[in-house]
Amino acid sequence: MKTPESSASRELAQWVSTLQYSDLNAELIRDAKRYILDALAVAWAGSRAMGTEPVHAWVIGQGGKAESRVWLTGEYLPATSAAFINGIYAAALDFDSVHDQATSHPDIVIIPALMALADRQPMHGKDFLTAYIAGAEMHVRLCMGITHNPGWFMTSTLGVFASAAISARVLGLDATGIHTAMGIALSRAAGTQQSLVEGALVKRLQSAFAARDGVEAAFLAQCGITAPKQMFEGERGFDNLYEPLDRARALSGLGQSYLLQTLTLKNYPSCFCNHAAIVATERLVVEHKLTTDQMANCTVRITPYMNRLVGAQFAIGDSPQVAAQFSVQYSIASILLRGSFRLQDIDTAAVLDPAVMECIKKINIEIDQTESGKFTPATVIIQTKSGELLSCTVNEIPGTPAHPLDDEQVRTKAMTCLTSGPYAMTEVQARKLVARIDAIDQVENMQEFWNLV
Repeated sequence: MKTPESSASRELAQWVSTLQYSDLNAELIRDAKRYILDALAVAWAGSRAMGTEPVHAWVIGQGGKAESRVWLTGEYLPATSAAFINGIYAAALDFDSVHDQATSHPDIVIIPALMALADRQPMHGKDFLTAYIAGAEMHVRLCMGITHNPGWFMTSTLGVFASAAISARVLGLDATGIHTAMGIALSRAAGTQQSLVEGALVKRLQSAFAARDGVEAAFLAQCGITAPKQMFEGERGFDNLYEPLDRARALSGLGQSYLLQTLTLKNYPSCFCNHAAIVATERLVVEHKLTTDQMANCTVRITPYMNRLVGAQFAIGDSPQVAAQFSVQYSIASILLRGSFRLQDIDTAAVLDPAVMECIKKINIEIDQTESGKFTPATVIIQTKSGELLSCTVNEIPGTPAHPLDDEQVRTKAMTCLTSGPYAMTEVQARKLVARIDAIDQVENMQEFWNLV
């Protein structure tokens, strides 16, 4: 059995505490800037999401010390509260980055936590970038270490450890202090996929809980609160009560290679399990100039994993937007009806369009039990009223490491998101934010970051 001194948690804490900007190469820095831009941009778009405004109002009503900014409004709150509300906006539309192999969404946890602390105390842009890379990399690696997941939402369940670690680093704690913050975070490790299955709005809050609780864990470690040292491998640690962490898988190449660089930037505002089917339907519509009037029926063939998250019969339920984002039937219907799957296609009015339900009646789901993929392949088969059978199979998705979005596509997505929703920026403001992130390593004090936009 490993001793505490050789545990994965101590190795990660040590690495987080010692990473320096000079250790980072130009390509990694470029990628980090793209991810930060994407996370902030999708938060602006998230302001149009159902449920965000009442929670925002409730958090503001709690008051507290003015430390950290709510990105969209400029209101100041305690750092923990700011991390929470910004985390909700960042996650609200399922438009954020994802590491498909690790099934990890690091940016909606790490960036809200880090930005909250960067507002609270002086921090150079280079230190911000370094801290972001350390936190996001740790997040992905922890999730990569889980080889079997019966239904935990590991973005939050494990994400709270990464949030705690990076928050402790920013507060100036050493490796021991970072490790203590991670131990405290064990008491906050939570989040399951049941809210995804039921289309419940709390799904959008789970990663925000992890961001907030990680910041709080770091503050508690700073206060001198002690914590378990064997948070993963202990008798009643994470491994034995949740799922065992494959240490070799999580730590392989730590400091030499960055799993962070294989993040996917989403091209569509929906669960990633929908994307292959969306692309397949788009290709059929464009190639054959299809309309719903021409379609007799449609079959979508997906993997068991995809079926678990997006394959249920579409039902609007209490949260139309969430239901749409986690339905492959809705995704296909939107493409067939509107020719696209954009932000406006998940607005409540679009989801409630009677034409959607009529179209969905013609869309059947088949599960390919021979496929073990998480997000591919997906096959869409459309039979026209004239009897023609049209089919498209997608094995690669735009935005993935194999087919990354180019810089222009990343900027276009960002501009669309930043100029969307009730807190929409002007195009001039949005361009300033894009430019500011491009030069974030030149910002002398991150407390001035938003003032420069």
